[in-house]
Amino acid sequence: MSNSVDDDWLDEDTTDESTRDHKDCWTILVVDDEPDIHHVTRLALANIEFLGKRLEILSCYSGAESLELLTTRQDIALVLLDVVMEQEDSGLQVAHAIRETLGNHQIRIILRTGQPGVAPERRVIESYDINDYKAKTELTRDKLYTAILGTLRSYKDIMQLEHQRQMLAANRRGLIKVIEASASIFKQQSIQQFAQGVLEQLQSLLFFEQEALYVVVQGGMAALSQDGGVQVMYATGGYQALCGKKLEVAQLAQFDASIKQAMQESHSVYATDHFVGFFHTERGPVNLLIIDGPVALSNPDKELIELFCRNVSIAFENLMMNKEIQALRGVE
Repeated sequence: MSNSVDDDWLDEDTTDESTRDHKDCWTILVVDDEPDIHHVTRLALANIEFLGKRLEILSCYSGAESLELLTTRQDIALVLLDVVMEQEDSGLQVAHAIRETLGNHQIRIILRTGQPGVAPERRVIESYDINDYKAKTELTRDKLYTAILGTLRSYKDIMQLEHQRQMLAANRRGLIKVIEASASIFKQQSIQQFAQGVLEQLQSLLFFEQEALYVVVQGGMAALSQDGGVQVMYATGGYQALCGKKLEVAQLAQFDASIKQAMQESHSVYATDHFVGFFHTERGPVNLLIIDGPVALSNPDKELIELFCRNVSIAFENLMMNKEIQALRGVE
């Protein structure tokens, strides 16, 4: 964290805002009908960083303009909001609209006023969901710096909690989809239907849109390097023409290293440009699911995949047992 509080803070800040990357900064919106307030605020906050991220300052000159911007920008962390603009209570209307109309309870709001008597502090704090209330006359550079960084720290904590809440909700939805997908594949009666069901359900589970193929590897590791029977049971996208065919080793060159790793370590492999799902049972061949395309998964996503893979193994085991029973009955 760098405060860069020095004596030349009134020098003009010539940084080009248009060249800044919004992901690497804290976005602060200044809402005030006085251009000088915008100018002084930018100078006061120039060259400040917090947790390794600089500040990006946006400007609006009326309450209506600020609400229009806030409907399109979801990355604003803090609003420095003047109370008296078009009307005596314009800032209060904006604060109320942010919370109630826009439903944004994460963004932090600091009210600033040059006329404290118009909106008394106690009444405002009690009646509006704001985070601080400052008179412009008392807001020196050091106090503004302290208020901004303290509020940004609060925003960071709130967003971390919100992210965790969203992850929990996503995991819950994912578990429901795992259960539904598992139930679907347990109903399949043939190897090809099983392969199709696994592929479709896993793609649905993770919202994959990549091309994929389901491969049954006969004979373990040696089969891959000795033309030993790599067969595609089901395929999608650009691989559809391979469905039901045996593959040459050269056709798996792109995935060869990951397939070998999956076979040797007996688990799924997450590469940067493809995914190899590993399914192994005591009966029958090793099964691999290959998804060709960028795969960016969080740890919870991977845990859901592994849970699904375990269920797939059980379903495949049951399918192979049923095939054996049917074969024995046919012999009898």
